[in-house]
Amino acid sequence: MTLLVPSDLYNRWFSTPVSTPHIDVDYAVMTELMKKLPKGYIFPDPASMAIMNSKD
Repeated sequence: MTLLVPSDLYNRWFSTPVSTPHIDVDYAVMTELMKKLPKGYIFPDPASMAIMNSKD
């Protein structure tokens, strides 16, 4: 059985969260993914974004 949950539960992974209440995700898959990601994981990586946004 697949348990679907709102994708907004995982907005903490994104540096600019966007609410998508109409999208549901598989709880088991997302929980397994959470276990494998480093603590404090954010996408895109803030350091990479700073480089991409620099004017130099």
